[in-house]
Amino acid sequence: MLSGQGQSQPKVAKRNQVILAALALLATSLACSFSLPFSTSRMPGIPTSAAPLGLIAYVGKDGNIYTTDRNGKQQHAITQDAALHPSAGQAGRLYQYLTWAPDGQHLAFVRVSLSQSGQEVSILSARSDGKQPVNDFTSQDFQPFYLSWSPNSQTIAFLGSDATTGALGQYLVPASGGESKFISGGQPYYWDWSPDNRTMIVHVGGASSENPDARLTFIGVDSSVPGKDLDIKPGFFDAPAWSPAGDRVAVAAQNDAGDEELILAGQDGKVKQVLASLSGPVTFAWSPKGAHLAFAVYDPTGPAPTIRLVVLDSAHPDLQTQIAQGDVAAFFWSPDGQKIAYFILGSGGPSASSLQTVAQTNPSADLIVWVYDRVSGTTKQVATFTPTDSFQQIFPFYSQYQRSDTIWSPDSQELVLPGVDSSGENAIYTVEADGSHFQKIADGDLAFWSWK
Repeated sequence: MLSGQGQSQPKVAKRNQVILAALALLATSLACSFSLPFSTSRMPGIPTSAAPLGLIAYVGKDGNIYTTDRNGKQQHAITQDAALHPSAGQAGRLYQYLTWAPDGQHLAFVRVSLSQSGQEVSILSARSDGKQPVNDFTSQDFQPFYLSWSPNSQTIAFLGSDATTGALGQYLVPASGGESKFISGGQPYYWDWSPDNRTMIVHVGGASSENPDARLTFIGVDSSVPGKDLDIKPGFFDAPAWSPAGDRVAVAAQNDAGDEELILAGQDGKVKQVLASLSGPVTFAWSPKGAHLAFAVYDPTGPAPTIRLVVLDSAHPDLQTQIAQGDVAAFFWSPDGQKIAYFILGSGGPSASSLQTVAQTNPSADLIVWVYDRVSGTTKQVATFTPTDSFQQIFPFYSQYQRSDTIWSPDSQELVLPGVDSSGENAIYTVEADGSHFQKIADGDLAFWSWK
């Protein structure tokens, strides 16, 4: 889905595609009313916003947004009006693209509504208890499909496409509501927030070797911070990564000799350090405290992609530890910076028959989850499963999703996995990071853990 020439809008899950096609055929007498459908009452036993182990938000099989605890015992409906099979006189409606704010207290997501007048797409946000709902953005001409909160949880950045031209554009909108602000556009388009909320590092246009207009740019979120194009030729990568300290950004670049390198650039946009020579496209992510950087290199001449862990230590600047080799589909740091969960394509591999499976009787499982422990140096297989369509659609863009979503629990002990069960139904599962226990907690398509 990704190439140096473009960036496709992630596909809506197959279930949603069928739903939307059916909604488009509704009788012309179909009428609708748009109102914020959030729940304002709490179910018995719902954890408070201060729940120490965080919450899981997920899209239910009915198209609504829910939150739950790690055991699925305390579920709460954030929205209640999804209509996947509307009757005459009702609007068709579903929710998708959910993402947690860094404060762990707020959610944002997209609502798609179809009626006689056509399609309307909105960005909505609410507290994790469903209260204080806000309609942040609504349009019939622009279709948001990726959301990213600012580090201070005050602003939502979103990427979408023009319904007529298909052009991609990035906007900002206050989470409390207000006017949206156009930031920039281009294709493909990726970004990361600075930790101080004031600047974005934006990568537009792919690799400079294939597109002379490809660029890396610092963009000020408000007028007090001037924008600046970096004097760096982008290499084959997608999302840049701002260090947690805010003093450096990691990008892939083409040097004067035409070779690709993984580098660190300073706030002045100049190269500060070369981390590694690259043999192909690369994805990367900082550990939460910024002491380490993990990167996956996709070598077109080698047998398989490889994840290497780069230790950014002034005493050992060249230290690199290879932790995996195979068809690496994605990886995610744990919140404590000690572990990396990564996904390998295929159901093969050593001792595959002994893996903990999300659906033990499902013979078609095609993703293996491994967890690498940086401190002990050990790697363990923890699960194998078939991802839902909605979960699978993020994998081509996971370098961007690493910046905005997590599958890890806040205590770094569990993972949440949206998978297909043995009967072919979509479900949400949790699994211990050591593979010792997994369980189904809900029926749904896509899920992420809160950051706190």
